[in-house]
Amino acid sequence: MSSLSYNDLHRLFKKLDQNGDGLVSPNELQSLLDTMKVGSSVDELERLTGKTNLSFSEFLEFYGMIAVTEEKEGENESESDLFKAFEVFDRNRDGFICDEELQEVLLTLGLWDDNGRMDVKSMIKAFDANCDGFLDFQEFKKMMA
Repeated sequence: MSSLSYNDLHRLFKKLDQNGDGLVSPNELQSLLDTMKVGSSVDELERLTGKTNLSFSEFLEFYGMIAVTEEKEGENESESDLFKAFEVFDRNRDGFICDEELQEVLLTLGLWDDNGRMDVKSMIKAFDANCDGFLDFQEFKKMMA
């Protein structure tokens, strides 16, 4: 979810406040969450916010909480995708990528330089934080960043 500016949130709050009372009810808030594809019931919203209506400042706090949750979920998805990529390189499934595995995958993907200008040992060494000659998942993540 992209981060919204204060002004964007204020306009959104005014739009959600359908009856113009300066408060957003859980029913009004649910329409926003449905749009954002965040599944929630009116009862859950009341329990979550601890309120029957939200002022603008309370709405900002609620939005911040949702934004942080969405960001964490996105990070988890991204990490899962990175781990799948790591598994492609970790051919023997020992939890490490060695130079032979790296070269084999690069060759399979058509990314290996047959002219000898690529050195997989140097590629691994550049990200091998513990100097064991292999890339573990944390080192692989840094390499992919």
